[in-house]
Amino acid sequence: MEIMELQKAMNLCKTIQWFQPKALAAVFVLSCLFLLCFLASNNSYTFDYVNDWDKIQDDNFTVVDETWLCFSSAKILHRAENLRRGVPKESICRLRVPKSIYYEIDGDIRVDGDSSSIFWINSQGNESLKAKPFPRNCDPMVMKDIKEFSVKSFPHQNESVPQCTSNHSYPAVIFAYGGYTHNFFHDFTDLLIPLFLTAHRYHGEVQFLITNMNPSWVERFGTILKNLTRYEIIDIDKVGHNNIHCYKSMTIGLYAHGEFTIDPLMPPLGYTFANFTDFLRISFSLERHMLRNHDKSPPRKPKLLLITRRWNRKLINFNETATMATDLGFEVILMEGGDEPVDKFAQIVNSCDVIAGVHGSALSYMVFLPQNAVVIQIVPWGRLEGVCWCNFAFTVPKAKLKYLEYQASLEESTLLSKYPRDHRYIQDPFSVHMEGWFVYSKVYMAEQDVILDLQRFRGTLVEAMEHVKQYQ
Repeated sequence: MEIMELQKAMNLCKTIQWFQPKALAAVFVLSCLFLLCFLASNNSYTFDYVNDWDKIQDDNFTVVDETWLCFSSAKILHRAENLRRGVPKESICRLRVPKSIYYEIDGDIRVDGDSSSIFWINSQGNESLKAKPFPRNCDPMVMKDIKEFSVKSFPHQNESVPQCTSNHSYPAVIFAYGGYTHNFFHDFTDLLIPLFLTAHRYHGEVQFLITNMNPSWVERFGTILKNLTRYEIIDIDKVGHNNIHCYKSMTIGLYAHGEFTIDPLMPPLGYTFANFTDFLRISFSLERHMLRNHDKSPPRKPKLLLITRRWNRKLINFNETATMATDLGFEVILMEGGDEPVDKFAQIVNSCDVIAGVHGSALSYMVFLPQNAVVIQIVPWGRLEGVCWCNFAFTVPKAKLKYLEYQASLEESTLLSKYPRDHRYIQDPFSVHMEGWFVYSKVYMAEQDVILDLQRFRGTLVEAMEHVKQYQ
């Protein structure tokens, strides 16, 4: 039966292959927005108290996936209000969203990094669950390498419970480094944005416990981390035997709303992507918050940051593109991206009015742009409009930036120099997409570079220039 249903779905896809991927992506996004509005109107993300521990720990329990599912020995009216009063109750709450499963625990919490165990002392006791604190629950290949923590519930005065060696008066967040991180896009979408959503509400009064910690990553993004926590970041895998850290409140895992996005309708309610970029500008002490008119200042040339890329999806004729942009009145900065210190690169990006580049992680640098600046995404050929559009086009306006898109034609793709025109990679990219991410990304993402048609691309640069000039 499942095979028949899959075949029906594939046949349906073939009948609509004349649709543009962007149109399909738009339908998908609108459907998601409708669903979120429906959930909001039905009081989703409210507390639902249960007495069945199995529902808390069962990943297949989906009836109330979009509700806080709480197991409590004393009913709490509002978790955040209890934290402000400094009187946390004994409770454990679980929320599952498309990208992550995370837990909020209040009470007597003891962390033994040596055994990857978290002990929760409460009046119920004698239960346990497993948790992997990384926000890519939808990606089994990533999650299989994430360390699993045991959350064990014990009654009060149980002799087997380890004694505290370090008591902390502030909450803790425990999460894993891993997955595709050390790629700038995934550094943000998998860790930094979720960390902001999870920890910003504490105004620095929170401690981070990291498993599989990468010291170079912590150093690279130290400016962001130091603006989220005032306390030492602990490598929980190396705390040593019988070194037990104790807290009154803890989050296991991170809030994550989707790929490179923030949804104000999801917990913690009310945060927007513009809030995140504001936080970054403050953290890095960036000079420009937004493009605005300065009547007393002499006009200056708008700055264009042109991302050339290094390994794949390279912009082959970047020198000619830079010359054309200069002729149009831009001051052009060429940069591959990737190795520069984040603090330095944040300053460079913030000084620019426009960032342009072929689809890839370097476009994530747009988080440092001032508001009202322009992001130009060059979409490689091969029916990649959908994935490119979902990764950036939906988020850029939420950061209060202007989004422009340039779709490269087949004649602008280096695939023509690698495959004959009658090859199916050229004739039928839709069928390649149907074989899955690993197949089509190898062809259209990894093997392809772009040679811009300067006459065509000129129109996109002119549109960007006209937008920027409004603020000079």
